[in-house]
Amino acid sequence: MFGKRAVQARIWEMAKMVKGPLKVLIYLASAALFVLGIVFMISVNLGIIYFLEGLVFMVVGILLLVFSREKKPLEIRQTIAVTGPVKVKEVRCPVCNAVVDPTKVEVIAGKPYVTCSYCKNKFELTEEPTW
Repeated sequence: MFGKRAVQARIWEMAKMVKGPLKVLIYLASAALFVLGIVFMISVNLGIIYFLEGLVFMVVGILLLVFSREKKPLEIRQTIAVTGPVKVKEVRCPVCNAVVDPTKVEVIAGKPYVTCSYCKNKFELTEEPTW
């Protein structure tokens, strides 16, 4: 009925929603699985199956921790160093000659770009030489 990728995506979405008391419960369950895994792995002298069961407990504990961790969004800040005094002039689109708001700058590959709100043309802002 569901593909393997769909099931994995659903599990991943559910894991991202883990917060508060449920997260504490998952940490406790993971710790219990680690302890059981260690106990079962130590009692390998009773049979190899105990070692394998302990290994499974440890893997499930690790998977619980991995899937319940909180993903923080990656924030990238770029700054532009401007030499000399800054004077904001009226910026016009080179295609349609409409006035563009120079405060809505977008940095792409280290260069400042502005998008015209009228014709949607994206062009680079350039600094005029002061000499």
